[in-house]
Amino acid sequence: MLLRRLLLRNHRNYAHLDISMEPGVNVFLGANGQGKTNLLESVAMLALSASPRARREVELVGPVAAASRIEAEVESSGRRMELVIALNVEGERARRTIEVDGARRRAVDLPGHFRVTLFWPDDLGLIKAGPDQRRRFLNQLLVQVQPGYARALSGLRRILEQRNSLLKRIAAGEAAADQLDVWNAELVRVGTEVVDARASAVNELAPEAARCHAEIGSGERLEIQYLGPPEDMAAAVHNSLAEDLRRGSTSIGPHRDDLRVLLGGQDARGYGSQGQQRTAVVSLKLAEADLVARRTGERPVLLLDDVLSELDLERRGALLRHVGGGGQVVITSVDVGPFPPDLIANASIWNVEAGQIKACG
Repeated sequence: MLLRRLLLRNHRNYAHLDISMEPGVNVFLGANGQGKTNLLESVAMLALSASPRARREVELVGPVAAASRIEAEVESSGRRMELVIALNVEGERARRTIEVDGARRRAVDLPGHFRVTLFWPDDLGLIKAGPDQRRRFLNQLLVQVQPGYARALSGLRRILEQRNSLLKRIAAGEAAADQLDVWNAELVRVGTEVVDARASAVNELAPEAARCHAEIGSGERLEIQYLGPPEDMAAAVHNSLAEDLRRGSTSIGPHRDDLRVLLGGQDARGYGSQGQQRTAVVSLKLAEADLVARRTGERPVLLLDDVLSELDLERRGALLRHVGGGGQVVITSVDVGPFPPDLIANASIWNVEAGQIKACG
């Protein structure tokens, strides 16, 4: 998997950017606030169809115009494709359009054409934050490697919106309870598809994450466990009706799932130190990249945002050994200090300043 060329127009602080990426390691250096994270965000959007960090898409549109555009030439299995994500501001929202080789596509159809593994400082939340971030980790992985998963996830969101709205109307006496039957059936059908995909992915991730964790040398066993809904989801949904009506929301389904991370048999969230938690996150991300490569036959583009400076020498070495295993890598950093000389000697180096990127020497 390769990103050959990237063009940005009015994306965040990039008024205009046209850059050709090299296979192997690409290092982008610059002070904080210059646009390094914005660059990686745009690349990740090409794989996920949406920003992994923006709450509203209008935040992505720069100050030059009421529109922005991400264009890229990517290569997968020897085939080159052109991908486009365009945003046009309409009032307080941005309307998104997506193209693959000039043909319009829906957002659910973009993932899978281009694949990335993104690793940035906020990923420590995989251990410290709530279950939303861990579900997002699984979702961002699965939309890239599981055919139909993005569509199922979109369908689940629609089902939950409709069912929750109907629960409120039933509680207010504005609708009959039997109207829930169709949405209960859809929740179980689509929810089971999502749950099965997540459970299978965690089963694949678990041994790889444990192996990566052992290589880093923490001396503790890393385990991950998928915490899904009850096995008989249909019965659980039926039995939760009184509680759902009281709350006005759906209490059973994959939107309540979690991923438990254990270190030495203890919950990493409460047991692990900052360093131990960071090691676990590194291991999960390395396992993610391995899963993508195993399922698709080619390594994803590895996006590393200012992470080396936050790792000690042992963890940094483990991550860089993985980087050296092949594939295209895009790394950002404030300076070259965290990098070993042999990696820098063979890398393409770029300088980022105020939304401008220039090749170094």
